[in-house]
Amino acid sequence: MKLIKVGVVSILEGDVYKETKRMWRLFERKYNSRVIQNFPHSHLSFQGGICEDIKLIDVNLRKLSASIKPFLIKIEGINTFQKPDPAIFMEVVRTKTLPRIHKRVDSLLQKFCSQTFRLYSPQNWHPHVTLACEDLIQSSFQEAKKDLENYHPRYKFKVRNLCLVKWYDKDKIRIYKKYVLE
Repeated sequence: MKLIKVGVVSILEGDVYKETKRMWRLFERKYNSRVIQNFPHSHLSFQGGICEDIKLIDVNLRKLSASIKPFLIKIEGINTFQKPDPAIFMEVVRTKTLPRIHKRVDSLLQKFCSQTFRLYSPQNWHPHVTLACEDLIQSSFQEAKKDLENYHPRYKFKVRNLCLVKWYDKDKIRIYKKYVLE
């Protein structure tokens, strides 16, 4: 059976979605960084992995989603990662609810995937909304950090979905199933 790369994310909505997309266009135009747009929706990532049976994950993620109510997310400011690749992102505040949901998603993928993403394991996970990553060269990374010193986004909003996403090839990631939280 063919191995499939999957992930679980929440698609953002409203003003924060629009602002993230605006920032993606800025990073593409000014810093020549667009790899984040391989998945065309601004989002919060929970976990991902390699599996053989996406339908089994779909069934179980649908059940998990049915047990989760919409939850509050707060974004406060900009931050960066240096490794594994330079990245610039909007900082998501770690509320009490957020790590609990993340652990449940991680446990589900641990159960059905042959491997999960190490950087998204509960001990390493840093909730964020990526603005630029991977293709952001060091000089552009430094320039963008300086340019964004006075940019302090602040958003509060309810997350109302979990999505199972699938890599169709190295550069094409799409929503496989969307689960509405009620």
